[in-house]
Amino acid sequence: MSVTASLLDVRFIALLSVMGLLRFVVPTRYYVVFGVTCSAALLGLAAPQTLVVISVSTLLLVYPIHRLTRCAERRGASKRFSSVLLTFGMVVLVALLAWFKLYRHFALPWLGAAWIGPETLALVGFSYFILRAIGFLHIQSILKTTESNPLTLLFFLLFPPTLTSGPIQKFQDFRQQVCSPEPLSAPLLRNVAYRLTRGYFRKMVLAVVINDMAGKLLAVQHPSVCVSVASLAALYVFFYFDFAGYSDIAIAFGLLLGVKVPENFRQPFLATTASQFWRNWHITIVDWFRDQVFIPLGGMKGSRLRAASLAFLVMFLCGFWHGVAWGYIAWGAWHGLVLFTEALSGAKPIPPGRHQGMEYWSRVLWTNARVAFGGAFFLPSETALRLLGGFTNWSMF
Repeated sequence: MSVTASLLDVRFIALLSVMGLLRFVVPTRYYVVFGVTCSAALLGLAAPQTLVVISVSTLLLVYPIHRLTRCAERRGASKRFSSVLLTFGMVVLVALLAWFKLYRHFALPWLGAAWIGPETLALVGFSYFILRAIGFLHIQSILKTTESNPLTLLFFLLFPPTLTSGPIQKFQDFRQQVCSPEPLSAPLLRNVAYRLTRGYFRKMVLAVVINDMAGKLLAVQHPSVCVSVASLAALYVFFYFDFAGYSDIAIAFGLLLGVKVPENFRQPFLATTASQFWRNWHITIVDWFRDQVFIPLGGMKGSRLRAASLAFLVMFLCGFWHGVAWGYIAWGAWHGLVLFTEALSGAKPIPPGRHQGMEYWSRVLWTNARVAFGGAFFLPSETALRLLGGFTNWSMF
């Protein structure tokens, strides 16, 4: 049976649904074993290379680093030794992510093919795996807790609904929920049905229609300013419905498996500053960069210039995370520059009680316009240049 690890593949959806229904008859004490077995089987059917790489990385790198760090601390080793172990694990994970982003494709000799080759099967969800693994090592070092069961960690890193595109859950939240998964109930099933309906409607209907509209606008050879503005607006709305819809679907299947996956979008279009926008758009990836980069490097503790520079760095790295290409780097630099100037100016969101009137709506428009402009950098260079050239043509059509 040919299966792809996607929440848009009917066969994968069917198998995931069976897993979700079966878990209601599995005793709670066996749920982790059941969950990791089913997750491995699903991923093994869809992408065996991915299963091997993630499992080996988890059981031979991430988990041993975690246990060695805890053991060293219990035996009175210096904090420096534990810090070196933790740093080593994170450096290796970052190196693997950089390797993956640079080559985009891995192949394993024992599964047939050279060690690295451009024509081999790309690893599914590998970028998100790396982020979750780094987050696990970091938070466990802060909380000073020990995870005694490697299967719980493996279940976390293989969790099928969030494997390919997030949202990114924190390990301590995941662990607590799989130790006591939500029981079957009518409200649970209604919530699952609602999120699935909304998610697939957003992803398969609204996003498809808007994408078609954007494609026609972008095909105009000599666009006017109106066409360019409409193209950016269509792209912007498409990105939202495409990814927010997928997040809804992941949240729904997470609920079916007894796990409350975190929300990824929270009315981002109503933000009045770019920083507020990014706290409400793709929330879990922004939270990850805040927790792993912004706060450890000083965050808001230093000067305003330092905080602004760190905000720029976070968005620049976020661009690299999307892909090693000039368009993604430019996207990160653009949004980093917007956050940098906002932080230096001390711009603050308009309080909820004042969400009305000309000032509020003009700030909303200005915020969305700057974010939408960044969508041009996701386009092929020729298309992006043609679209941006439309801003010099002030004819109506």
